[in-house]
Amino acid sequence: MGDFLADRERRRLGSLTVYSGPTHSGKTKKLDAEVERAQRQGRQVQRFTEPVAPARLLEDRHPATEMIAIDRAEGYDGRLVATVEEMASSRSRVDVVVAGWELDYRGQPQGPLPELLCTADVAVKLDDGVCASPGCRIPASRTQRFIRPDGADRFAPVCRRHHDRQGRTSAFQEGWFEEPAGSLEVIAGCMFSGKTQELIRRLDQERYAGAAIQAFKPALDDRYAIEAVASHRDLRFPAIAVPDVEALRAQLREDTRVVGIDEAQFLEPSIVPLAEELADRGLHVLVAGLELDFLGRPFGPMALLMAHADRLTKLQASCQFPGCGSRQATRTQRLHGGRPAGPDDPLVVIGGAATYQARCRHHHEIGAAAAGSDSSLHLQFA
Repeated sequence: MGDFLADRERRRLGSLTVYSGPTHSGKTKKLDAEVERAQRQGRQVQRFTEPVAPARLLEDRHPATEMIAIDRAEGYDGRLVATVEEMASSRSRVDVVVAGWELDYRGQPQGPLPELLCTADVAVKLDDGVCASPGCRIPASRTQRFIRPDGADRFAPVCRRHHDRQGRTSAFQEGWFEEPAGSLEVIAGCMFSGKTQELIRRLDQERYAGAAIQAFKPALDDRYAIEAVASHRDLRFPAIAVPDVEALRAQLREDTRVVGIDEAQFLEPSIVPLAEELADRGLHVLVAGLELDFLGRPFGPMALLMAHADRLTKLQASCQFPGCGSRQATRTQRLHGGRPAGPDDPLVVIGGAATYQARCRHHHEIGAAAAGSDSSLHLQFA
């Protein structure tokens, strides 16, 4: 038994898992299941059911703790992100499991959850709660606030089309069959995790079903094709290259029912309200992109897109660090002359396998900054 425990200690990786979703979607049940499984394995678990100061999470952690479970994470401030990253990535390599709302009842990003969805090794948006509107069978992705006559609040899970940001003072209205049923799906992951391949697969499904589709990509990404979304494995789907979000909006046709967007991390933050607007109008919006840049920070508008998504798919790759073998690569490693790029390197370098690798969180490296360097963000092509 002693040898087994020593070997398990040696192989511990540490990870961050995030469960998010609307009220009554089963987030806490998922957290409970993770805790119960860890306890059956004989692992030491600490659980925090109410928000505390993020520093307390580090101070109160017992040295033998192997898993920390944090519920109601929407009640924490932004310091929670750095705290859980430190616990998952430090020498102690603790498995951290977090649950909470990513959107409040108004549909606005809530607390640190959007950023945690980006930095997590495993991120799951739950839609187990079926929409509370009578007769509606669409999975719920929003939390609806009901205002009772006595002034008390009640919350229920609803789909996008039955969500009222101002809160409801009465029951749902009938006639929902005439309302459009749009959705926003986000596919995120590190380099070489198959994001574009998954986007093309879903667009192909819509094409075979006869839907009117338009696909878009940022004009600066011309690695494999100018007029197509193209994966590293040379799978392609016709696409329109646009310089910015306004150009994308201008190219939309009236008859389009499905909109695909690749490499969304390169677009401006205004892609978020546009994607929400299109989904609210009844369109099916599919977005793919890198959720973290090469420094491990949320990339462009991806955190907000992931928070607003009705469905989130977070893909992983196999770590390319020699001898690692982990299939939980969630970080993008940039190499410059065979060495890890530093914080003074350009934010965007358009390149492929010669420039980037997929790495797990424990083999992701950031090079040293050059003395007196200017780390302002700019573009470079490789």
